[in-house]
Amino acid sequence: MEEMIDILDSAGNFTGKICSRTEIHQKGLWHRTVHIWAFDESRKILFQKRSLEKENHPGLLDTSCAGHIEASDSSRNAGVRELSEELGILKNAEELEFLFESKHENILCNGKYLDNEFYDVYRIILSKTDIQKLSPQKGEVESFHWFSVQELKIALKNTPEKFVPHEKDFQFLLSLPY
Repeated sequence: MEEMIDILDSAGNFTGKICSRTEIHQKGLWHRTVHIWAFDESRKILFQKRSLEKENHPGLLDTSCAGHIEASDSSRNAGVRELSEELGILKNAEELEFLFESKHENILCNGKYLDNEFYDVYRIILSKTDIQKLSPQKGEVESFHWFSVQELKIALKNTPEKFVPHEKDFQFLLSLPY
């Protein structure tokens, strides 16, 4: 069964309406998602390489994990679900550290996929045990890649085309002391 998602107005307010994820992106309706940036204990940042099967940005390096927030759910609960589904990591909602909210509009797939979203950004620290349990979700995640802040700066400068563009997220990540 397809995810049902709350529809927002362009200011981020709930409209009281819901519809399917497919319809959200066909019509370019505003909705909420969650981004989680995972760090190891030495402050390296986890990126996932998107599956080559993905509709948009296939094979690009992306947020550690991310996903849509289903109707009537919270961003923290959605974050915990995405950590489990995409990374195979079990965490509690309280372990997610809220960083900021962002808004973006994106036209993808030659106009067939309209992505207008507000997203909550969280940080989580993964233990060595968590890292050993990392398991990419088939069809979603191809592989995992770790970057120090310095390595990320260099990669974004030299090969920005290898990354899903998340400007505000990258500004935050690059502002961290290494």
